[in-house]
Amino acid sequence: MKENLNIPWKRYGLIVDLAKRMKNKQPQFGKTALQKMIFILQEVFKIDCGYEYALHTYGPFSSQVVHDLDLVETSRGVAVESIGPSSGYTILPGQEADRFREKAADFLENPDVQDAMNRLVDEFGDYSARDLELISTIIYVSTDLADHNGPPSWDLALQTVKQLKPKFSEHIIIKQTKSLLDKDYISLS
Repeated sequence: MKENLNIPWKRYGLIVDLAKRMKNKQPQFGKTALQKMIFILQEVFKIDCGYEYALHTYGPFSSQVVHDLDLVETSRGVAVESIGPSSGYTILPGQEADRFREKAADFLENPDVQDAMNRLVDEFGDYSARDLELISTIIYVSTDLADHNGPPSWDLALQTVKQLKPKFSEHIIIKQTKSLLDKDYISLS
């Protein structure tokens, strides 16, 4: 009797594929950047990766991503290396990266996924984890507020992000919000 284990290969393969794509990007591709890149892939590029996100200290966060990263690292799909006590981590392809990518080939080789991944890395791959924190929070806020009453007002979105992210200046929040609006990644009224 064959059992279906429901192994989420597409999620595991996605982590490995992002590590490979981000290998030569600067700044480092660490745990926070992974969280935010997957969130943006799902919310902006509408690729169903199967992750649920909630707002956390550093923006949108999924405990499922943490769990999957740990499993993929333990299985040598990626290598998570500490940069230092205050510099975080870097995620690199591991010895078994190709095996994970093969298991997720149906998902990763889908033309829509390929296009979205290319755009994700091209448009967001050079941002620091701090920048991705703000960008993903703006996206989260605009999406969450829109779920309640349609596109939120500029003022409501700005005030909400300012309250959630007081470490960012209003100027930087406005700049990132305008950039996301110009690219039609968010909607505000």
